[in-house]
Amino acid sequence: MKREENLFSLLDDLKKRKYKISRHICFIVVEPSPREVFAAHFRDRVVHHLLCNEIEKLFEQIFLENSYANRKRKGTHKAVKKLQWYVRRGGIDGKRLYFLKLDIKSFFRSINKEILWQLIKKHIHNSPTNTEWKEEILWLTKKIIFHNPTNDFVSKVDKNIKGLLPKEKSLLWGDQNTGLPIGNLTSQFFANVYLNELDHFAREQLGFDRYLRYVDDFVILDENYDNLFDSITKINNFLDNNLNLKLCSDKTKMGDTKNGVDFLGYFIKPTHTLVRKKVVKRFKMKLYCYQDSFEDLNICIKNMKYDPIIQSYLGHFSHANSFNLVNKLFNNSRK
Repeated sequence: MKREENLFSLLDDLKKRKYKISRHICFIVVEPSPREVFAAHFRDRVVHHLLCNEIEKLFEQIFLENSYANRKRKGTHKAVKKLQWYVRRGGIDGKRLYFLKLDIKSFFRSINKEILWQLIKKHIHNSPTNTEWKEEILWLTKKIIFHNPTNDFVSKVDKNIKGLLPKEKSLLWGDQNTGLPIGNLTSQFFANVYLNELDHFAREQLGFDRYLRYVDDFVILDENYDNLFDSITKINNFLDNNLNLKLCSDKTKMGDTKNGVDFLGYFIKPTHTLVRKKVVKRFKMKLYCYQDSFEDLNICIKNMKYDPIIQSYLGHFSHANSFNLVNKLFNNSRK
């Protein structure tokens, strides 16, 4: 009822630089892995969209094509299709094609705020925009980056799942000069700005043309296995020296693409693409839990057509060779 009034009030606060970030709500999600989320107030989410809309075009000019997270006309399925194209095409002149899959340890929790601020400030200062715009954008950007949501928040964390989250992944523990809250649009955008440095290093200094990144998951493909292996140390040193990040050694994978590449919920082979086993297992659990809430099977099946969770899984499956899998799952659930 007061939407227009609230918008003008927010605009006035921004113009006079009286804008203050509201209290966050903290909760933990457990699937696909435990993550701590600090959800911003609706008023602040309006500001996040405002800021990202203002600076998106500027930073899109420096982002590489093969960065797929949180960008228009990109996304998980575009990243998977690109990797499919690389894998199916194979190595040059029929050579074997190898892959290196890497992941950054506790990425959002480890982002150094000062490094991020300097990167954004450099690009905005170098932009061909007027001084007033630059000052306003830098003021708002700095306010969001250096805001610590742990100073004022409401906890909605279930005590039964609190112990599932490691301390190194929580903003409530450790260095307060690092870490961005998962769940904010600005955090997702800033993550691309931060790892854009890695994208350029991998493509321009290490010389890997076949490189894909989705948030902090990235895959490199090359005909030379030794080049890929040697690049692990080079990438780790670059991350450590320039971005204060480290690779997650447990998630480092190497191999021949003919044996398949595990990426973004899919298992991609040269001849076909499968849905990852963990995703299928989670879908089975959802399917069986859903059935338990209905006594009549026909009513259950009818409601499935309109259930967003069931449909989202089926949408995910539709990007793989999953016709037989889906039929089998639904036939088993009928029994």
